[in-house]
Amino acid sequence: MKSTSRVGVTVVLVAMLAGCADTSRAVGGLQLGVEDAPLRPPTRIDNGQPFQFPPQAWQEGAGGTTVLKLLISRQGTVDSAMVLESSGHPSLDSAALAQASELRFEPAAQGGDPVQVWGRLPVIFPLSDEMEPDADSP
Repeated sequence: MKSTSRVGVTVVLVAMLAGCADTSRAVGGLQLGVEDAPLRPPTRIDNGQPFQFPPQAWQEGAGGTTVLKLLISRQGTVDSAMVLESSGHPSLDSAALAQASELRFEPAAQGGDPVQVWGRLPVIFPLSDEMEPDADSP
């Protein structure tokens, strides 16, 4: 069995309504009355580094998916993160939460203007036997 501290993460981000209102024509960060102004969801633009698998969890053979709820700012940073669905392993949930603040996004936009949105991010920590071996592995 190959030991590693990095694991690839499948990322699916679903834009949801935001909680920011700063103009009379905006509700929840979304503009009202803007014709043909669909919401463009945020896109991850950081260096794509995978989430770190906690060493203790790896040694114990823990795995699972932690689903995070992220508040993505108009600048593309994560302003808030919380666990929506636990992986069943507190160490994996804590690792996902701690590393969420490092993510960077092209912010969501509506009518060409960046908007703050909530999104969901599944962070998959595969079991060690689900990992694909490296090409360099014997």
